[in-house]
Amino acid sequence: MKRITRTLIFTFVVAIAAIAAVAASAPILAARPEAAAGYDKLKSLVGVWEAKGPDGATVTVTYKLVAGGTAVEETLSQGNMVTVYHMDGDSVLLTHYCMGDNQPRMRAKGLSADGKLLDFKFVDATNLAKPTDMHMHALKMTFVDADHLNQEWVHSADGKEEPMLIPLERKK
Repeated sequence: MKRITRTLIFTFVVAIAAIAAVAASAPILAARPEAAAGYDKLKSLVGVWEAKGPDGATVTVTYKLVAGGTAVEETLSQGNMVTVYHMDGDSVLLTHYCMGDNQPRMRAKGLSADGKLLDFKFVDATNLAKPTDMHMHALKMTFVDADHLNQEWVHSADGKEEPMLIPLERKK
């Protein structure tokens, strides 16, 4: 009887461990193919990019993989701002750490059918007292080719939106 009890307990413990291992490795939400393709496109940006700012000064943007490749960090030389992109279930989410002292989050459902556009829409923001306060409200990333990327940020203040185009070229 003791032998049967030990065998049952051992089998039960092994089964629970196996179930826990499978559950831990399973994604909470399955990524849509276009979202995964969008994130892969972001990962392809790793390196140094440059653009001319509105004042003619060179703006440097650096992309690197962080957190074991689960996030892409973008650092903008102007204002030392950081944007972090990552998968969030069936979409790509970004958080922009702005020199305006707020942190807007935006979501893209995925890469466009032609493989050229990620269109991020405003979700919410931390440190934003009112929706009409100044903040970045949207971002369109157009992948022109492997060495050219257009970012169109939309700045919002007092209910007015103003787009700003940053045409980037890969340097390294």
